[in-house]
Amino acid sequence: MKNEPSPRRELVWYASYGSNLAYQKRFLCYIKGGTPAGSRKRNSGCRDIRPPLDIRPITLDFELFFAGHFKGWGGAAAFIRRGEVNAKVLGRMYLITDEQFNDVVLQENGRKVDGTRLVPQVEQLANGTEYLLPELKTYGHMLVVGNEGAHPVLTFTTAENNAPPIGPPSEPYVKIIAAGMKETYPSMEDGEIVEYLLRAEGVKGWIQPDQLANWVANSWGI
Repeated sequence: MKNEPSPRRELVWYASYGSNLAYQKRFLCYIKGGTPAGSRKRNSGCRDIRPPLDIRPITLDFELFFAGHFKGWGGAAAFIRRGEVNAKVLGRMYLITDEQFNDVVLQENGRKVDGTRLVPQVEQLANGTEYLLPELKTYGHMLVVGNEGAHPVLTFTTAENNAPPIGPPSEPYVKIIAAGMKETYPSMEDGEIVEYLLRAEGVKGWIQPDQLANWVANSWGI
């Protein structure tokens, strides 16, 4: 999907890798407000509720893992970290304004969307590839992972010195990730999604393969 951007808007690509892979049933709840499928937490939405201007798949040179325990999902959440040379994370990126990205970061960290600016201005992003946002506990490590066209590609994860303990994601959380993967990568078979998730710490050794396969097979369709 693609719309024509306004020249007055500062645009960035937000690269998601967890539940935000699901566009309609999860990510739009951060933009427009609402409760994602399977979650018990309502998101307030961004100050600018216009939808993304473009949506594309992306592969990130990191490894996926699950950690912490979050009441909204009843289990661990997805994070990324640098791993082996051949580590890959399957993602989906959204072309949104830097203001919207800032508001998504606030919501991901349980903060109010009140105009507070925590994300560096776009013109500052050329000066580095990593930014620690000390005000944020859960997703306080922002990464500039490249550029697409004229716009930086941004994502966020937990800071290594503040990472929560490894743990398993809940059934609803796995289902929304699987639904988003099916939407983003329609040629992937359920078995490939299961194999991908089983490589992640927090799933491997925590969730039985047959149980995971059942969750993936019965994920919410988009």
